[in-house]
Order: sequence, then structure tokens, then C-alpha cells
Amino acid sequence: MQALISAHSGLRWIALLLLLLAIFNAFTATNYEKKHRLVNLFTMITFHTQLLLGLALYFTSEKVQFVEGWMKETIYRFYGMEHISGMLLAIIAITIGHSKSKKGADDAAKFKAIKVWYVLAFILVLAFIPWPFRTELGAGWF
Repeated sequence: MQALISAHSGLRWIALLLLLLAIFNAFTATNYEKKHRLVNLFTMITFHTQLLLGLALYFTSEKVQFVEGWMKETIYRFYGMEHISGMLLAIIAITIGHSKSKKGADDAAKFKAIKVWYVLAFILVLAFIPWPFRTELGAGWF
């Protein structure tokens, strides 16, 4: 169980870095090249891997319990509903953005899709990560 938690928590940093790189590329590059497509693809793959790890945790973690009054308990509500819902929306945004960037008519359209959808995903990810400063959630940096 601890290995799964560590993998999910550690991979978040790779996922965030890839997401930031994809966004940076979309705002700074002028020609859509193979390297940009690969960064976008690896970002999507990393987030889908995070989803699989997260689902395994969702069904095995002590932090997800659907007991009476679970919505009143911050930790159970966050992990049982808020975290998974927010991250699913982020992954959907990344998937849409990647798909639209592949279908873009020109380089500007491809980068625009990444700008819109990946920035939306980035905002969602930041909002729904159980950051260590949210002490009631009991999460760490790794």
C-alpha cells in the first residue's frame, strides 16, 4: 500500500513538470514539431497512469470511506469525492486538448488547443492536489 501511495505521490511531480512544459511550449513555440506532440502525448500518458494508480488507491485506501456522515469529514470528503472528481476533470481536459491538438488545421490551432485545455487542467490539478499545507488531509510532499 505504501509503495502505491509513494508512486502516486511521486509521479505527480513528473506529471506537473510535463504539463508545465507542454503549456510553456504552447505559449513560446511557433512551429508545431514532433517534440511538441511527444511532450503533449507523454503528459497525457502520465496523467492516465496517475489515474490508474489513483483508482487502485481509491478502492484500497483508509482515506476513502463511505461511512455514515462521510461528507462531513474533511478527509473522507476530499479523497472520496473532491480529489477524484477534480482530477478526472483535469484528465478529461488533457485528453481533449491532446486530441484537438492532433486535429488542428495549422500550428496555431494545435498550440491553441494545448493552451486552452492544458491550462484548464493545470488549474484543476493545483486545486485538487492534497498539498501538505492542507494539514487536515494528512498528505506529504512525496
